[in-house]
Formats: sequence, structure tokens, C-alpha cells
Amino acid sequence: MEEPIIPIQSATPAAHNLLLDALRGIAALLVLLSHWRNLFFLDYHQLAHPSPLLKAAYFTSSLGHESVVVFFVLSGYLVGGSVLRSHQQGRWTWPTYLAARLTRLYIVLIPALILGGLLDRLGMSLPGTESLYSGQSGIDTLKANIHQTLTLPAFAGNLLYLQDLKGWAQLFQIPTFGSNGPLWSLSLEFWCYLAFPALLLALARSHRWPVRLAYAAAFAACATAVGLSNLTLCATWFLGVLLAYLPPLRPRNAWQRRAAIAAAFTLLLGTLILEKSLTLPLSLVEFPLGLAVTLLLWTLLHQTTRRMPAAFAWLSSHSARSAYTLYLVHLPALVFLKACLHLPQSYPNWSALLAPTAVLLAVLLYSQAAYACFERQTARLRQWLSRVPTHAA
Repeated sequence: MEEPIIPIQSATPAAHNLLLDALRGIAALLVLLSHWRNLFFLDYHQLAHPSPLLKAAYFTSSLGHESVVVFFVLSGYLVGGSVLRSHQQGRWTWPTYLAARLTRLYIVLIPALILGGLLDRLGMSLPGTESLYSGQSGIDTLKANIHQTLTLPAFAGNLLYLQDLKGWAQLFQIPTFGSNGPLWSLSLEFWCYLAFPALLLALARSHRWPVRLAYAAAFAACATAVGLSNLTLCATWFLGVLLAYLPPLRPRNAWQRRAAIAAAFTLLLGTLILEKSLTLPLSLVEFPLGLAVTLLLWTLLHQTTRRMPAAFAWLSSHSARSAYTLYLVHLPALVFLKACLHLPQSYPNWSALLAPTAVLLAVLLYSQAAYACFERQTARLRQWLSRVPTHAA
């Protein structure tokens, strides 16, 4: 959910970037599919004798949380890697770093909160939607009472990245705003943004001990804000940073390159299958899954040299650029369209796919329009802010 991918170690062929872009775009789509399937179709345990095709479809559409792990590793690689490079070159400063991060976050977050809140208000005003928006529909994606989470304190708390935290920040009791449940991960990622530079500066020998101790205290404050139960997911963000320290993996020939990539994909798929087959708690598999994703990124970064088809290149880069917007705006739109059409959860046969598929396409178009209006203007916003004069008090 960041800028176009720039490898940390050294300049590498564009194919590397495109494969990582494709991975990020696929992860965003899997989050969308997870919520879409949960809203419009029966849960897997409610199916009688599902076919292999249906099993595969439900497996694929159950990888929403796992896709968040992919986002965290990629974010650690991109954001943490840029911090390392800037610090090593003596160019890193808090004002520059925070300006880059906050413009990147808020240019999408503020519109997403406003648009999502408006859609929730409209949806709640429709007849026959009380159970959907009150958390009584039995749908896992909508367990919260939206009437209680669509408030100004929740809006302000989400702007400050305090939502759904489990540490000392839990004292504020800030839920995710309205029906926009995916916002829970954004608060964790934000605190990772603050924690890593603080840790890096605490370990920097160029600073005196009082300064290093102050940064160590700041790191501890960030870590305790998210809570113990969230630390495993945050640790996957730091796994992405480790890619900056791993040596390049350079195969001797094309066969070794293909074997390494196949092995990394097999390990990732095996981890996912093991998790689903054993129904393990997500907190137990986040870190192992993060390790598998990190290994996959390592092989993709240093082993792909073939040029990619133009269509794949365009689709990968565009889906990666708009992934953050898609992640933040899709769920309130899905819920609103479900409320408008009064579509119940149904058995996923071919006839029942028509209306939900139209909803899915509509949400994809909506997210692309939001991307064009907001996220696509990030560079322009930063240029405008750089020209805003500042005056001493």
C-alpha cells in the first residue's frame, strides 16, 4: 500500500518491481473477495457436499487476513527500507519522513472515512436494513453495531490511528469507524511507522545516551500501544525490513531461478493450506506466514530477469498503485449495495452469482474512481505542500 516498489539492495530489472506490484494488487483483491463472499454467500460450514471447485473458491476467498500479512511485509520492505537508506546517507529527518507518510495516508483516509460514513448513513436510512447495520445479521464481517461506531469520536480516533488497538491506546475505546472494518490494520501499520525509526535511532551510536534512551522509550510506547495480541502481526512488518540486510540470491542458471521461485511459492501455499486445514488461530500463523512471504519476496527481488508482457506490466503496476484505496473504500460500498438490493446470503450456484458479481464490479469501479480523485494526486499534494510558505511564530 505504498509508492511504486524500489528495491533496497540495488537497482534491479523492472520485472522484479512488477512481480511485487502484482503480489500487492492480488492481496488487495483477496481482501475484497473475502468480504464480498462473506456478505453475499453462505459460510463454508453451511454448504452440503461442496465440489472441489467450490472448495477452491472458498479457500481463495478466505485469505483476507492473510493478505494483510502480505501488506505488512511489503510495507516494512518499502517504508523501513527507505528509512534505512536515508539514515545511512545522513538525509533522514523526522519532518521529512512524517510529511511523506502522513500525506500518503491522509489523502486516502480522510475521503474514505467521509465517503464510508455517508454510505453508512444512507444505508441505515433504507427500510429493512436494521439487522444488517445493527450487527444482528449473523454475518462475520458485520458483527459491530454501526449505529454505535458511526460517531464523531470514532471518526476523530480513526484519524489519530487509535482504532481497535489492544494496548494502552485501548483506554480510548475507539472502534473502527462505521462499517469500515479494514481500518483496524491501518492503526497497527501507523504505529509501526513510528516504532521503526525510534528503534533505529535508539541503536544509533552517533547519538548520546540520553537521546538513545528517549528513543528507546518512544519505541516501547509504540509497541505497548498496539498490545501484545497485535505484536505478531507488527513483527511481520519488521520482517520486511530484514530484506534490506539479506544478500542477493543470484542463481547460476534459469533452472535454478525457476526452482527457487517455485519452492518459495510452494512454501507459502503449504503454510496457507496447513493453517486452513488445522483451523489454527490467526495469531499463531501470522509470523510463520510472514516468514514465508519474506522468503518469496527475496526470491522475486533477486531472481527474475525476464521482461514481462505489456498487459501484465500495466495491470500489475495499476493494481498496486490503487491497492491502498481499494482496501480503504471497498467494505462500506459493499455493505451499502447489499442494503440497497436486499440480497441475502445464498448458496453460490451460477444463478446466484449474477447480482453479487455486478456488485463486485461496481465496487471495483467505485474504488478506481476514488483512486483517480485522491490517491493518484499524492505527488501533486506533496508538491503543493512544499510550496506553502512557513513563518516563524
